[in-house]
Amino acid sequence: MSTLAVLKNGLEYPMLWRFWVKTGQENEKQSKLDLAKQMLAEARQLNKARLWVAMDRWFLCKKFLNWLMGQNFDWVTKAKRNTALFRKIYDPVLGKERYIKLNPKQLLREVYSQLRVLGKESVLSIPDIYIKMPYETLTRKGKPITRQRFLPIAAIAATYEKQAVEGSIVLPEEECPATFKDAYLLISNRVDTPEEAATAYVKRWRIEVFYRTAKQNLGLTSCYAQSETAHFAHVELLFTAKTLLCYASWECNKEGAEQAPSLCEVIRYFFNAGCRIRCCEQLIQVYFDTATQRFSRLIDKFWPHSLELRLWDWENYPETAQLLYYHMRAFSPKVLGG
Repeated sequence: MSTLAVLKNGLEYPMLWRFWVKTGQENEKQSKLDLAKQMLAEARQLNKARLWVAMDRWFLCKKFLNWLMGQNFDWVTKAKRNTALFRKIYDPVLGKERYIKLNPKQLLREVYSQLRVLGKESVLSIPDIYIKMPYETLTRKGKPITRQRFLPIAAIAATYEKQAVEGSIVLPEEECPATFKDAYLLISNRVDTPEEAATAYVKRWRIEVFYRTAKQNLGLTSCYAQSETAHFAHVELLFTAKTLLCYASWECNKEGAEQAPSLCEVIRYFFNAGCRIRCCEQLIQVYFDTATQRFSRLIDKFWPHSLELRLWDWENYPETAQLLYYHMRAFSPKVLGG
């Protein structure tokens, strides 16, 4: 389980991760939620600002949602097929307001015609929708008791491309998403900013892209070590490499950058740039792949001001050290035109 940070300036990077070991004595859902709480609590120690948590519908647990709001997090997720929603209406017979129960599919069916008028990839906020949330209180005799209250939520209908649906994976009924034709329903605690909630949820897909890159290009599933410590080290190094890759891609693709490379090009030509080191009579020459010329601006930004290689005693070979320095400077970004 992991978290991915997506900043407003476009920079994204893997932030925290936890291993979950399943045992027969533990509840699967509660164990994973505990790991999620640990990671988010750690993030909260570093940043006290109000943050969005865009999560998969698997995390749609009312106690977890209460915990998020208690930690000053805003949340958004997809509604499940069995998510119980309520609408507040005025009953003229009773002369007061009351709540009627409805499921997400009914809600989508009601607004689908309006959603289609708005066009593809559109969103539509549905007002006056509530969800029951538990809260702890005391009885008159002072005994703790759990009660329910109606919390107003943002209900947002949105459309999707049919080819982007989750293939042929068979899910339990309670885990299936609530859909009607090509529409699905988002829910969030930010009833005041439904558009912002929809924008935040779109960014959730970035973590799926992260795992695809980690598996295909960075070897996430290529660790064959037997010890737990080795697996931890493998994941830690992978997250470090991915963080460097994310920053390099963001830096190269800033607005105005020329010949902005794709993510795969950054991996192939920058992080895996070919280089050869030849030792001949204590003379070391380093040849950089010419493809790194596209990354000259990035290299120029992080090029070290001084070179320190301590594999040999350079004080005994001052000419060799000086020659190495100038060979490496010859391929610096300033010469490459960066």
